[in-house]
Amino acid sequence: MQAVNANPFYKGVDLSYVNEMEDHNAVFKEGGIAKDPYQIFADHGANLVRVRLWHNPQWTNYSNFNDVKETIQRAKNAGMQVLLDFHYSDEWTDPNKQYAPEAWHHATNTNQLANLLYQYTYDTLVALDAEGLMPELVQIGNETNGNMCVTSSADLYPIDYNRQAQLMSAGIQATKDAGALSTIMPQTILHIANPAHVHGFFSGIESAGLTNYDIIGMSYYYKWHGYSIQQTADLITLLKNDFNKEVMIVEVAHTWTTESANDNANNIINESAPGYPAPSPLVQKDYMIDLTTAVANSGGLGVVYWEPAWVSTDAFTLWGQGSHWENLTFFDFDYNLLQPGGNDFLAQDYTPQTINYVNTQFKVDMTGVDTSQGVYVTGQFGGVNEWQLIEMADEGNDIYSVTIPVQENSQGAYYFLNAFDWSARETVPAACAEHFASDRGFEILSSEVTFAHQWSSCASIQTGSAEVLFMLDASGTDTSNGMYITGDFTGNGSWTIEPMQTTNGQTFYYYAAINNNTTGGYYYLNANNWSARETVPAACANAYTTDRAYSLGSGDAIVSNTWATCDTPLTYAFEVNMQSSPVYSTAYVTGDFQGTSNWSILPMNAKGNDTWVYVGQLTGASTGGYYYLNQNNWSARETVPQACAEMYATDRAYTINNPSLIKNHWANCQQSVITQTAGN
Repeated sequence: MQAVNANPFYKGVDLSYVNEMEDHNAVFKEGGIAKDPYQIFADHGANLVRVRLWHNPQWTNYSNFNDVKETIQRAKNAGMQVLLDFHYSDEWTDPNKQYAPEAWHHATNTNQLANLLYQYTYDTLVALDAEGLMPELVQIGNETNGNMCVTSSADLYPIDYNRQAQLMSAGIQATKDAGALSTIMPQTILHIANPAHVHGFFSGIESAGLTNYDIIGMSYYYKWHGYSIQQTADLITLLKNDFNKEVMIVEVAHTWTTESANDNANNIINESAPGYPAPSPLVQKDYMIDLTTAVANSGGLGVVYWEPAWVSTDAFTLWGQGSHWENLTFFDFDYNLLQPGGNDFLAQDYTPQTINYVNTQFKVDMTGVDTSQGVYVTGQFGGVNEWQLIEMADEGNDIYSVTIPVQENSQGAYYFLNAFDWSARETVPAACAEHFASDRGFEILSSEVTFAHQWSSCASIQTGSAEVLFMLDASGTDTSNGMYITGDFTGNGSWTIEPMQTTNGQTFYYYAAINNNTTGGYYYLNANNWSARETVPAACANAYTTDRAYSLGSGDAIVSNTWATCDTPLTYAFEVNMQSSPVYSTAYVTGDFQGTSNWSILPMNAKGNDTWVYVGQLTGASTGGYYYLNQNNWSARETVPQACAEMYATDRAYTINNPSLIKNHWANCQQSVITQTAGN
């Protein structure tokens, strides 16, 4: 006996429908030439075929033992391994239906049912092995989110984990006993639908004592399950760490068109995954490569595409004639292989990339908060730190910090707690609750970074210097010679005249690095000349009786002024970090801003470090939508993730009641909003 191939990365296809499709006159072609479909997939890089098995289906002549034998033989003839999917039913099983085979309805207790399941699994595998058809992988049940092998009147939920573990254990043991007689020892898979339910299920069966399976399998369909590719990859890492098992996606699919063949079966899925363009063969290809790359890089064992050959024919299913899936196959409506298309994901090399980690510092200002039970942070940090409560060190002055290695080029959620208890978490304001509508967000690129905030606040903190943005409404003033600022922050203790920039010709701005917890004076000029200074009204000449004053606490801040008055205009600034944009030499913003031509493409100024800025002014409090572009072209817009596309289901949203600085990352939900004022 030998173990199965030492866990290659599986690039698989579920071909349970192929035999039936061919019997109903589907002729699969590549380049217009008829070709064996199993060979098509093998030639393009598939190394695994998944096939379902029903116990005794009276309503169809397929997915029974004889049909499965044909599929396995054809798969092995084409050089591919096999995953045999026991449904333990006479029909489909899924999270809403787990009916035991009719032949097992006489079983009156779990012990009898487990014996029947064991014997059926063992006899099936021994019979297959006798014909040289032993599968390399065996799935013990299909989407067994609910209680398996129940009668139609029994409850699927809540799940009885002791019963579930006993039945699954019987299938696992039968597979091992049959494998002991063979030259192939199959690995066993337990299969759950929906990433959100996987961890809880496997915790449940572990608590019931079941740990001797080999692989965690999951179904992942973006239409129903909601997880992003990155969230799914993060889950794979978590599952591997928590359960010490291999993990693979055994069902996934993506549309290539919204059209339907001429049959009586409506399309089940018509939309693309969030963040992807409208369905096309190229989008299907890109999605599958992106997903499979993420699975490989997170240590996953493989990806199996569900039913890439369920084309439309005159065959009938339980729901009618034709296919509900022809727009998610790898073939067009004439059975020609789509090139390019989703099939191309099979040809890629998914050798995992080297994972680099970036030391990332998290800080929180706990002023006024009870810290007697300690201060902690948790988040999607990956590895052993994934959603663990990590204690932070007291730096003094109510500041707590910790440095955590986080995978580069990753993003995720985090938040702070003031006790080693999940209920002790902070309440993150909606304006910066970028993940799950409750958590803060981070994005790690390739260099060390600090995320520092006040407890339960969007305000950022720094213990050294802070960045202060001065914004000036210069309307009604001669700006032909430019606008300038000076103060006791502009030149190492001396006052120098510094030029201000503008993006709209009316509102001028200047960024200054100022030490935290300091005060000082400043004023504006409308030429590079000391005599061109503004006259600051006495009511706000709080520094040196002639100048404006600033007072900076802890963290970044903004200052908003009107030339030669004490008025505070409703100025705003949008910043975007463009490092993740594939191509850019300029950046633009558009939105329904007051004071601009609504939805004009507005050029932004370079700030440095891949960041661009636009500064404007509103006539009153406003709420609206906006997004960024990397060229002066409507087609060059960013794709705003669904989680933060709060306006029109495609755009970012802003609410400006006070002078505000809104910071974003291109095509990313990470955002910080600064409204802390440091001056008059």
